[in-house]
Amino acid sequence: MRKLARGLVVFIVVVIVGLAVIGAFQRPQTALPPGARGKHVDVGGTPIRYHQAGAGRDVVLAHGSPGSIEDWDPVEGRLAQRFRVTAYDRPGHAYSGGAALVHTPAENARIALGLVRALGLRDVVFVGHSYGGITALQLAVDAPPEISAFVLVSARAYPPVNVDTIYRVLDLPLVGPGFAAVMAPFIGPGRVEVGVRKSFGPNIGLMPPGFIATRVPVWSRPTVAATLAEERTRLTAALEAMGPRYAAIRTPMAIVCGDQDPPNTEQAKRLAAEVPGSRLLMLTDTGHYVQYARPDELIAVIDETAARPR
Repeated sequence: MRKLARGLVVFIVVVIVGLAVIGAFQRPQTALPPGARGKHVDVGGTPIRYHQAGAGRDVVLAHGSPGSIEDWDPVEGRLAQRFRVTAYDRPGHAYSGGAALVHTPAENARIALGLVRALGLRDVVFVGHSYGGITALQLAVDAPPEISAFVLVSARAYPPVNVDTIYRVLDLPLVGPGFAAVMAPFIGPGRVEVGVRKSFGPNIGLMPPGFIATRVPVWSRPTVAATLAEERTRLTAALEAMGPRYAAIRTPMAIVCGDQDPPNTEQAKRLAAEVPGSRLLMLTDTGHYVQYARPDELIAVIDETAARPR
């Protein structure tokens, strides 16, 4: 029995060391594939992919978790008819670098503000979907002068956040990325498809052809999976710290959510009650991907928020 126990211990150690070695060699894939739009800008040593179109007042679009610039396809081009629109891949996602950063709302807000400054954007309307909305909320409590309005779309604002066991494993230093590298081909595609279908909810019929197929190879990358895990495991503490500051927000804010997007639906109502002067738009028969389900309504809210006195 002692030999068996020692053998088991040795086996476990070898597996852990092996995963750690694999994890140590994981790097974000920032090279854009043929046909992908955008380019990179250096933000404090982190290459951030962005795409800019149009002219006029600056609008910045921040995607969810996971996500990419492409998540804004239904609205980006139309907004660019009257705004200068900048969409970007958040750090650790898609074709941006920053996998080794700490993936918290505060760090995402720091990168977002760095992007705004690096590109010389001014009087910005910052629009964030899902985790991008949490990034917007962090910026709102920080109140940088470069950003003069916020639109939060399908964003969580309050703890607690349930964390799947697999995310806790993926969040382990070095071992997590190694585990992701080994397991992603087996569990990644299925998890992406289930997550996307759940997020579209009652609007699944509006999901574009190829939406899942084009995202699986990107969202299943080991570094992206590790970023997702870190965002999830650190979110409860971040929201606990942000919550007491909501009542002090004075920058114009619109809060948009679908009525079929639990628990964000109730959180949006609560946030609107706490942020002075904020406007709440609750969309009927709408799930998490508001920009696909109700693009006209979302564009109208962005237009209206941009027109509010600053």
